[in-house]
Amino acid sequence: MVRSAKSLREKRHVDKAFYRGSSELFYEPNYAHYRPADELKSLVETLIQERGLPWRTHRADVWTHIIPVANSAPVKLPKQGWKIHVSAIESNCKDILAKVATLAFEHDVQFKFANDINTLKLMTSKRWSRGGSGKFITLYPATEEIFLEFIERAYALLKNDLGSYILSDRRYKDCRCLYYRYGGFTLVSRLHFMGNQIPVLTAPDGQQVEDKRSPYFETPPWAADPFPSDEPDEDEMTLNGGRFIVKSALGFSNTGGVYLATDTTTGKDVVIKEARPFVELGANGADATTRLAKEENNLRILSGLGITPEVYTSFWDWENYYLVEEYFDAFDVRELTVMKSPLILAHPTADDSAAFYDSYKRIFTGVLKAIDQIHARGMVIGDLSPMNVLIDKATMEVRIIDLEGAYRPQVEAPETLFTPGFRSEHKGRAKESNFQDDLYAIGTMMLYAIFPIAAMAFLRGDLFTKILPVVLADIGWSQTPVQRVVEQLVGNAISCSEAVALLNGPAAIEKPMSRQPDAALQLDQACSEMARFITNNYRLEQPYALFPVDPFGTNFNPMSLGFGSSGILYALSRSGYTVPEPALQRYRQELAELDPAKMAPGWLVGTAGIAWTLLATGDVETGKRFLQCANHSELLRSHHSLYYGMAGVGMANLAAYRMLDDQHYLNAAVELAEALEASAQKNDRGLYWKDEVEVRIGLGYGQSGVALFFLRLAQMTQMQKWRELGRQALEFDLSYAHEHEAGVSCFPCAPEETTTFDSYIEQGSAGIAKVAIRYGLWSKIENVLADACRKYAIFAGLSYGVVGFVDVLLDAYLYSQDKKYLEMAQRPLQGLSDLFLIKHQDGYATPGDGLFRISCDYATGVAGVMRTLHRLNQHLPDEFFLDELDNLPGRKASVDRTDAI
Repeated sequence: MVRSAKSLREKRHVDKAFYRGSSELFYEPNYAHYRPADELKSLVETLIQERGLPWRTHRADVWTHIIPVANSAPVKLPKQGWKIHVSAIESNCKDILAKVATLAFEHDVQFKFANDINTLKLMTSKRWSRGGSGKFITLYPATEEIFLEFIERAYALLKNDLGSYILSDRRYKDCRCLYYRYGGFTLVSRLHFMGNQIPVLTAPDGQQVEDKRSPYFETPPWAADPFPSDEPDEDEMTLNGGRFIVKSALGFSNTGGVYLATDTTTGKDVVIKEARPFVELGANGADATTRLAKEENNLRILSGLGITPEVYTSFWDWENYYLVEEYFDAFDVRELTVMKSPLILAHPTADDSAAFYDSYKRIFTGVLKAIDQIHARGMVIGDLSPMNVLIDKATMEVRIIDLEGAYRPQVEAPETLFTPGFRSEHKGRAKESNFQDDLYAIGTMMLYAIFPIAAMAFLRGDLFTKILPVVLADIGWSQTPVQRVVEQLVGNAISCSEAVALLNGPAAIEKPMSRQPDAALQLDQACSEMARFITNNYRLEQPYALFPVDPFGTNFNPMSLGFGSSGILYALSRSGYTVPEPALQRYRQELAELDPAKMAPGWLVGTAGIAWTLLATGDVETGKRFLQCANHSELLRSHHSLYYGMAGVGMANLAAYRMLDDQHYLNAAVELAEALEASAQKNDRGLYWKDEVEVRIGLGYGQSGVALFFLRLAQMTQMQKWRELGRQALEFDLSYAHEHEAGVSCFPCAPEETTTFDSYIEQGSAGIAKVAIRYGLWSKIENVLADACRKYAIFAGLSYGVVGFVDVLLDAYLYSQDKKYLEMAQRPLQGLSDLFLIKHQDGYATPGDGLFRISCDYATGVAGVMRTLHRLNQHLPDEFFLDELDNLPGRKASVDRTDAI
């Protein structure tokens, strides 16, 4: 199923590949720590100096800007207009830059260019944004008249030069490196409620519209294309003179698309892979087209073996290269885990485990035999991962796809393509792929197929010696050959054929999750060690954030509660740990330099969350200032949710009212509740809200978060209408419970979602259960709470990980005093200890989202884990849910500190 929109959790996803290069421990933006070469910058500076021009260079991010010295520009640059992009390749980029720069100086046109050749390659790489790819030089003609004259002059200079096609632009005439589009000249942006900035254009009537960087040419309504195209729009996409009719796109990347198509000559469905020239630039002129041609050659070498797709044909259409392959209805190894692994179940049985073992053994003996045959032909796969191992649904036979990184060491130049997490990254290794890398990848996939934690190999050197045995015991496979096979494959101590023989050996399946755990995690020690890790890893120097956090926080608000220093310092202080004075000083300085009026208002990422942490830790005046900005933000009513919108800001106001006894904050909360009531919709399921895209479900973004706010408001105002409205909102979310195994229910992230269901706090059963507990809806959530009694989760953190299960089960105990919930919490606690706890020399840590690196933030990292364990150890209520309003049975006096930070 293809959903109409991403979940809000998916929208905050950041490609971790751009954050792994500069630190082996933390997510850090690779380019922020990169020092560009001066090969291009010095070329332009020489032109400036030779001509005595009043221009200067300035570097920012991936760009070198060429701008006039102060007050020397003959024409003031407008905020937007027709801009020109020039693409290039490694062999011609210096020549193109020299020609374009000279022309720009003659016409007093400001411009920028990629910092160096490595940056140019990065900007044409497969993972780069399709809408931003290939833009080596950007020029800003100050008027349309200058634009028209300049682009024609540039055409005369560049008409025979080559560069990648810029998808967001229109090509000028037939020049393959010259493009144009209407867009922003200076950075004008609109703040989004998630905290990110959206580039905007200003319409003639003064309205702001998004300046989209779409991977196709489009203009705003008021800007007519100065060179309109006469080409008609096609009703359907065809290729190779109409032979192939494209039915759907299977995927896109910067290098091109992958399509499901029909061959009209045979009536068969086929897969067509597209390669765009001059992207994914490599050595010796290699690009996406040469790699696809190489893949074609590799597939032809392996033809007839039945382990790779057969090649039907290949062709050039327009400027792109296409490879037509055999299609078969299949799933990949990633889907194998989701569909069949018993570890995704809360209560797996021996039959579940035995059935999965049969499929698992058949699939991986097939993988091993396939790779053995490929190696016998002298070929290294190199880029072998769960995404390019397909299993035919009808026959369960294995196919290896995507062979652009494969090569024959004795015949061809080596390749370096690989998927992070599926190649050994030991220090000192050669960059080139080898036969041993394929064996390592198979072993890693064998772990991944049981449960996808293989990415932790970057952080855990004991992944295969310590964690793998635990995973196998939990799934009931300790008496199978799997551990021996995996360990020897990743250790390069066994051949594929030997591994097949071992896998076909005797195996006894035991009941899953019957292993007696090791000694229970000592909560006091774990909290202290996590606090030690955090306080050992603050940073005072730029460009580092104060603490290492999730890339979403690094990019948009490294001070936030959820993904920044405010949440980390709050967790330390409220858990009784001393914050180092230098860290406090930098935090206070950065707070003082922040303009909260330019920040999103929300609880998770914005000023309301920061305000709450400041008020709770004693910095009242600063907290009041930030909350005032949240209450007066233009974005205040742009979303309904707890994490980003009115419900979260409302909760912060209620907290401020409790702490400061100032009626102003209660009034602000009531106003927000009234706005929510006015914007609500209702159907037979209950009360709900729709945002700019769709209806969401869950605590973070759906009705449950609003229900929590309404409940607390009802308690503070003694107006029961709010409780009733909240109950109706909660009922809406609860109505979407999906029983994915007997007695266990989870939830989709949206009503339209029918294939993917979540168990977590951010979105899923844990978050909805947390609110239902406080409404006392016990009869409706036994199945929902059962979903939290699981050891395995995709990540470690509080918001979307295993610790969130501990959190909700602690809530269930505190509100019911039923010790069964504490017993249930031991399972996810054991998952944290067995799978995710990293005992580093600096203290205990946990991997952040993605598992490649450690994060220290509250939502995804160490701080949130520490705070939850502290709550569990002390049986403390959840302060962010305002549990102080409830008369909890057996409640202990809080030992939390409230020292000012």
